[in-house]
Amino acid sequence: MLGNYLLFDNEVFPNPKTPSRTSKTIENVSQSEAGTDLVVVVRPAKNSWNFSFELSPAKRDILEGLTYEESTMMVYQGKTYRVRVRDFQEQTVEGSEWLSSVNGLFTCSVSVMEY
Repeated sequence: MLGNYLLFDNEVFPNPKTPSRTSKTIENVSQSEAGTDLVVVVRPAKNSWNFSFELSPAKRDILEGLTYEESTMMVYQGKTYRVRVRDFQEQTVEGSEWLSSVNGLFTCSVSVMEY
């Protein structure tokens, strides 16, 4: 997966540590008088991802800022998606407070849902 960079609004992020993707079909189901399921497919294959990164404070701030946006463009594995970024979580990497080049490092995770 080397070189498989992730972009949010043309901002390059490092490869996610533990990417996962799910694909779900969105449908409305009701029953007829005879008890038969009436299924209307609203949207096939709606994707969602969970990403976890180790980020500098500057990248952490950019990622957190994306969670406040209504939508953003994401390029992942060569495909472009319009997505919502939500559920930002951060944790300080142990020992990173001793780094002189940055003000700590952070393990950050987000949930991303396709529009």
